[in-house]
Amino acid sequence: MAKSRQTRDEQPTRVPSEEHEHLGKLAAELSRYDVRTDVVDEQSSPCLRVRNPSSACAVEDVICERREHDYAFIASFGVYLGSSGSLGVTAHKVAWLVGATEA
Repeated sequence: MAKSRQTRDEQPTRVPSEEHEHLGKLAAELSRYDVRTDVVDEQSSPCLRVRNPSSACAVEDVICERREHDYAFIASFGVYLGSSGSLGVTAHKVAWLVGATEA
C-alpha cells in the first residue's frame, strides 16, 4: 500500500527525554533569579543553557545525567551541581555560577 504524500513529509515527533523534563524543572526553579534559560536539544543529549543578561560572558550549559536513584546536574566543566531531589539548592548554585546571586 502506498503512503500518502502528507505522511512522507511529516517530521518525526521527538519525545522529550526524562533528562529534558528534569532540566525543565531546574529552569522553572531558576525563574526566581534574574537569568535566562533554554533547554537546548542540539547535542546528543539535552542541556540547559543559563545566561546572566547582565554579562555577555556569563553563560553555562548544565547537563542532566541519570543516576541510580535520581538525576544529577553537571556543569559544562564536569562539576556536580546537585540532584533532581534538591532543585532549590542546585538552582542557587547555577545562579551563583553565572553571577546572578551572592554565595
